[in-house]
Amino acid sequence: MIKNFKNIKYEILVVLFFILTRLPALGNDGFNTDVWRWKARTYDFGNGFFTLKFDQTLQTYHPGVTLMWLGGFGIKFYNLYSDIVNHSDPALNSMVTVFQLDLWQKIFIVSGQAVAFGFAFYVLRKLFGLKYAIVTFILLNFEPFYLALTRVIHLEGLESTFMLVSILWFYYYLADKKLIRRAVISGIFAGLAILTKTSALFLLPFIGLASFLFFFREEKHFFKAVKLSVRPFLLWLFALVATFFLLWPALWVKPGEVFKTLYSGIVDIGIEGDHEQLYFGKLVTNPGPSFYFVVLGFRSSIYLLVGFIGVLFIRKKLPTYYKNFLDYLLVFIFFYFIQLTLPTKKLDRYILPEQLVMMLTSSIFFVWLFEKLKFGKIKILIALIPVLLTAIYLHPDYLSYYNPAFGGLKTGINVLEPKWLIGVDPLIDYFKNVQKRDGYIISTDSSFEELVYKGYGKEVLQVVTVGFREKNYSQVWPFFRKFGAWAVIRNLTPFANKTRYFVYPVWDDDSKLEDRYVIKYIGDVKLRGVPVYKVYIREAKNLIE
Repeated sequence: MIKNFKNIKYEILVVLFFILTRLPALGNDGFNTDVWRWKARTYDFGNGFFTLKFDQTLQTYHPGVTLMWLGGFGIKFYNLYSDIVNHSDPALNSMVTVFQLDLWQKIFIVSGQAVAFGFAFYVLRKLFGLKYAIVTFILLNFEPFYLALTRVIHLEGLESTFMLVSILWFYYYLADKKLIRRAVISGIFAGLAILTKTSALFLLPFIGLASFLFFFREEKHFFKAVKLSVRPFLLWLFALVATFFLLWPALWVKPGEVFKTLYSGIVDIGIEGDHEQLYFGKLVTNPGPSFYFVVLGFRSSIYLLVGFIGVLFIRKKLPTYYKNFLDYLLVFIFFYFIQLTLPTKKLDRYILPEQLVMMLTSSIFFVWLFEKLKFGKIKILIALIPVLLTAIYLHPDYLSYYNPAFGGLKTGINVLEPKWLIGVDPLIDYFKNVQKRDGYIISTDSSFEELVYKGYGKEVLQVVTVGFREKNYSQVWPFFRKFGAWAVIRNLTPFANKTRYFVYPVWDDDSKLEDRYVIKYIGDVKLRGVPVYKVYIREAKNLIE
């Protein structure tokens, strides 16, 4: 047992480091737009499993199964934690529950990704040595977009990590085809990726194509390569299907309904659906084929972009083992980019699997460069210090990263609209200062209606009330309740009628369209010196009319 642990001591350290770098502020850093849906789905999924109503584990077409398993474990452990530490029913303190439960669910989600990343590190270390594995881990672990999306209750972080592990272990299998378990492990992680999100189905044609190309390179004969590639592909596929079936109880009772739902999600929403967003300041449903080039530019670190471009220039100078690996990765990068671009529905976070694989290629360039410059361990670490400093600078608002080479945050928010709330801390600090400066009281009311109708409506004048767009409200309301203020949906007129302050994102400031009240601009909320929200106020006397 001790010997086994020694064999994977580096992987254990990687898993722990992955978790530790995501723990600071976890559970208090923010809520994404869909988080409440995923929390409800997770609860229903767990309830369906533990009450043997397995059909209830079919919650959505995504399908999000791995997220719901990990989030469900978080719920179970939070309940245990609450019994032992809080000695109370979580439901009796709703705001404490919101943040503590979010922390526990995120801990399990982060840990699941950390363990998977340990599997990826193992392959990189075994195939290319400790130096390449460590450089890759540092660059990937602190890549801002990856760091952001592995801290949230959502799909992209999990899907991308599982896909990365799957393609690495299949390449590891191709390096020694006698070790079948490597193809099995690849298939298991492919199953986990598809259980997370159906866009990971891309792995099926990719693994088939990669297997064929590998044998064709060896045999130089088309039909022989096809024949030789069938066996490993089927072995890999069997592990995938077994994982997919065993971990999704809905398949045990209603497989037809499951596949019908998945098909509908892929065709009706994933391919033919669209998503309104601001792109270069204009509202569009399909930003077009240039979109993911722009996303790569703004959402990738300088290390990723420089390394990827650099490795293409030095490909011919690389040793054969790096060159073969690079070609394998480039096949993934090329075809996955096409898969992203063809559908009409496009979002920046969909680029994450592409970024992770690109970073594997970028690491090849930097390791090659460090060796050419004869850098030792200390110099390599010094060269990578900006990676860590960037993460510290952004913490915990990693989603606010826009590549400084293209104008950074100030330019980026007007090119690619932030889909999830950024600048939560300065926003909350702004209204905490308002509360303290202007003598507002802390509201302990259980609902906004209770506040509005108490004291003939005059009580609402004594409390900080702020109106947001609906999608921003869903992400910010717990932070306002935490300090005794109220966030409301500004489009709901009965609530907006009793609201003193209104917040508009600078990239979508449509305050001129407000024709219900007279509102006056009073200041900006800034993130790292860049205005991200405009704050407006209306006359207090009108709130009780």
